[in-house]
Amino acid sequence: MITLDTNLTLYSSLYYYLPMIKNSNSKAYSAIDQYSDAQASKSTSETQNTQNTQQTDKTDSTTKANSVPTDYSTLIEMLKLNLPENKFAVLKLMPHAELLHFLALLDKDNLLNGLKFFKKEKILQFIGNLPKKDLLKMLSKMYISNDQLVENFSIKELNQFLSSKKLDKSNMLKIFQSLSATELAQMAEATTGVSQGNKSQAQLLKVLGDLNSTQITDGIKGLEYKKMRNITSELLKQDPSLYTEFTQQALFNQTVDFAKTSIIEGMDVLDSEQLIKYLDVLPNNMLALVATQLDTETLAQILVNDYQNLLSSMMG
Repeated sequence: MITLDTNLTLYSSLYYYLPMIKNSNSKAYSAIDQYSDAQASKSTSETQNTQNTQQTDKTDSTTKANSVPTDYSTLIEMLKLNLPENKFAVLKLMPHAELLHFLALLDKDNLLNGLKFFKKEKILQFIGNLPKKDLLKMLSKMYISNDQLVENFSIKELNQFLSSKKLDKSNMLKIFQSLSATELAQMAEATTGVSQGNKSQAQLLKVLGDLNSTQITDGIKGLEYKKMRNITSELLKQDPSLYTEFTQQALFNQTVDFAKTSIIEGMDVLDSEQLIKYLDVLPNNMLALVATQLDTETLAQILVNDYQNLLSSMMG
């Protein structure tokens, strides 16, 4: 039995019908069986009224063929496909590969609903292999602001970021203009090893301006964590492309403490093809349950056009 996150809102009947997955006598099959029994009774009655065995076989065959609807509205009515449990019963008869084709017809929100069947640990496994660009898209959606995102990087991760050769010296000096003389002196002393005495802010900016980028970033690393973080945040605001200078692991670590619901909401930025790839590992019964979100008329049209043999076997 799969336990769902009780804070999630699934498709209107998915959660209710989940217990049916392992129930071979579900209402879904009952509804279809009742229809089939009615057809069988009708055929039996016709058989009893027929004197010629050969003619009986022909009549049975014709009745069976005629029982399969050729338009979707009739099929919906006959199998009551407007009920999710009946959709589920039909879709459970489909091979795995074909169910994936049905998923391709779903909206992204429907696909995200399917991900709710996985435990958080499995979801984290999925996104742990995403490239940086996709992780960054997710984080941008999950976090309220970039400042909030930066607040969660560790000192080690900030130090690694500040070691990037892509940091622009001019941008750093612009940020330094808002710092106090005490903070500027602390950076200058950390990188030069020389006491800066009572130099003014302008003098200290001149000292830092004469240093190369690596020396300047070494100075930033000498500041307290909060100030390091603030400077990092400002650098990222000036050049958002610098987010890629964080390692893939550092970006992934930002997702771990989120609730499963928030992580899945963040996965909305991924392509539908990628989401279907994740859903591919679900067992057939659950894959069929996800596919029940397909629009009823669309499903009926597909069944009428491409699954006459299946319908015939169900109704014969």
